[in-house]
Amino acid sequence: MLKLLKIKKTKNSKETEAIVEAVEEVAEELHEEPKEVLPQIKLFISVDQLAALNEADADREMHARMFLNSKEPKQLDSTVYDEMKLKFEKAFLKLGNANRQCPHCKREYNSAPAEVKKCLGCGRAFFKTKRPQDGQTVLVREENRDLLALQWENIKKAELIERVNLDELEKVRLKLEQRDNKRYSLYNAHFNLVRQYTAKALLSGRFRLYSSFIYYMAEHDRYERDFAKALMYYFYVYYLQLNGASNSVVFGDKVGVNVRVIKRITSLLEMIDVSVLSCKEFFHYAIEKTTAFEYENLPYSIEETFAHLVDTFVEEDRRKNPPVVVEEKPKAKSFRLQK
Repeated sequence: MLKLLKIKKTKNSKETEAIVEAVEEVAEELHEEPKEVLPQIKLFISVDQLAALNEADADREMHARMFLNSKEPKQLDSTVYDEMKLKFEKAFLKLGNANRQCPHCKREYNSAPAEVKKCLGCGRAFFKTKRPQDGQTVLVREENRDLLALQWENIKKAELIERVNLDELEKVRLKLEQRDNKRYSLYNAHFNLVRQYTAKALLSGRFRLYSSFIYYMAEHDRYERDFAKALMYYFYVYYLQLNGASNSVVFGDKVGVNVRVIKRITSLLEMIDVSVLSCKEFFHYAIEKTTAFEYENLPYSIEETFAHLVDTFVEEDRRKNPPVVVEEKPKAKSFRLQK
């Protein structure tokens, strides 16, 4: 049970007003309506769902075209994209050295231990690890530990369609290599498959499936270290899912953005040490560059979606780093010597 506080007037009216305002603010927070928790959109696609895309449905396609962008795509200034790409290139540079030297003072070690808290030469810390760019064992400065972890995080294996036939993917991979006379990975073959079905999902009005295909495309680009393009696609998925992309040829379903999308965006932005708030221009570019829909047909505009994204990150930051309440100590009384 909450008890009402009775505020007594003091000689200092400003102090009284401050206390009253603080109590009212707490009361408002306590009576704040809880936010509606919406079910997350299921992100991953199974092979069973692919089968449905092979069936022609003229009625669904007719309704889907009502949502699709009928205008010619406008030419966009790519400066903001190029700048983002450069940031990722700088953040993904090779760290450490592979010549058994202290990364600070270059003192040589015949056999450096995994952790060196204090270099024998300069007294600074470093550690031994493998780096993601080439797999080499290197000695890295302690202050680069978090950045190295993010580099590894952002080249994790890409997500694949559930229960996809790996043998069939291998056949596709080999055909691509024979056709282009260059090396392809299994993920390149998977991307080839995804690209084929993306247009089918869009034209058949299965917009939620379409958003999942875009996520797989983002996963491929992230794994291939095309980070700026991957971030662009993750932003687009956020836009589609916030707008309630449905497989029933509509938008506006009461659903929430899948948490995996938010985590991918977070990891990429942390790697380049950029806040989501400073991504407004890139976010607009990403949606305008990739969207297949008329803006007026969707519940949320680009501006509203970006504001929602910022709020999501602010809430997540509060959850991870709750504010520390520090009690103020009463001021010591001053004593004046009397003559």
